Amino acid sequence: MSARSRRTASKWLVFALMGVFLIWTLSPIYWMVATSLKNGSQLFTWPPTYVPWPPTLANYDEAFIQRPLLDYARNSAIIAAVSTPLSVMISAMAAFGFSRFRFRGRGLLLFLILAVRMLPALIVAFPLFLIFRDLSLVDTKLGLIIAYTVFNLPFNIWLLHAFFAEVPREIEDAATVDGASQLRLFFGIMVPLAAPGLVASAILCLLLAWNEFGFALILTYTLNSQTLPMAIAGFTSDRGTYFGAMAAAGTLAVVPVFLFAVVIQRYLVQGLTAGAVKG
Repeated sequence: MSARSRRTASKWLVFALMGVFLIWTLSPIYWMVATSLKNGSQLFTWPPTYVPWPPTLANYDEAFIQRPLLDYARNSAIIAAVSTPLSVMISAMAAFGFSRFRFRGRGLLLFLILAVRMLPALIVAFPLFLIFRDLSLVDTKLGLIIAYTVFNLPFNIWLLHAFFAEVPREIEDAATVDGASQLRLFFGIMVPLAAPGLVASAILCLLLAWNEFGFALILTYTLNSQTLPMAIAGFTSDRGTYFGAMAAAGTLAVVPVFLFAVVIQRYLVQGLTAGAVKG
């Protein structure tokens, strides 16, 4: 086999593996959307109905009748919209400090910050509930905002620390010589250069705040602050599971995050591409 034939075979093998991985990744999403469009009889047929026909929107009507999904979605949007920029900004300032300042115990402190993230969320949820109860933060949006902001900090600090560490020190030295303060250096120079990392951090924060279930289950109990995952879980009860309505609610919950990822991905790719060609 010639070298050209081997390259062609390798390329098609990569394409095939990517196709298998893509099908594996998207099949649960397709199944959820398809289930949301099935009528009652198609939900339990064997063999399964892979393509619902005729499609129906009855499950979406049922989802909105059983649960006030718009209220849950509003709570999720408020909590995600506040906790995401807070976590990104605090993480960015901490990461900038760790990447630019040398002090005793710096490495140990970085490890301890990451070690906090190694703990399962539910282990700290009960102590957090006791603290929030004494502070009257249980069943409030502010409580979930604080919980999600803090829980996102360790990983984001490590993520952004790598981006800030890659910025050449010559840029910082030139700005310092020109009289820039540390605040000006951070917001005017370092933040724009680390924009791809900030975008990636924002995506991760938003995904956790939008999809997280454990903290919401323990720290909330009324519609005042419960989020969309709580509404979706509510379609399972002692009377059974409303699979069609649950799939419809899940589909509606995926749409805002999907649109956000599509919009943000363009800026993320642009930032990474620009950074790759800088001298």
